[in-house]
Amino acid sequence: MVTSRGFTLVEVMFALAIFGLAALAALAVATQQIDSTRYLQERYLGQLVASNRLADLVAPAAASKTWPPRNNDSGEIELAGQTWFWQQQVLETVTDDLREVTVRVKRSENGPVVAELSTFVGRR
Repeated sequence: MVTSRGFTLVEVMFALAIFGLAALAALAVATQQIDSTRYLQERYLGQLVASNRLADLVAPAAASKTWPPRNNDSGEIELAGQTWFWQQQVLETVTDDLREVTVRVKRSENGPVVAELSTFVGRR
């Protein structure tokens, strides 16, 4: 009598089910990685927009502008092929010649804040 060796249909189906679950888990991890990369890229570009705006305020050419910087000033800028919306808030400090400026960056005018940077600007 010859006995054949091999897997039964139940064993093969069980192995395929385990492989399918592992493939779904790997797909979920890959999707999360792509979403995280997109989120980090958006935050990084938002930080660049905010730091560029703050650099415009503290640059020597800005010294000739009116003092203090305008509160609730806003605008839009193009960076990396995308339009970014920024808004600045100016707060008084204890010193008359010093203001705290906070710039908030959004992807859309009414969207959530992507990046926020603050600095102190002094009168020259």
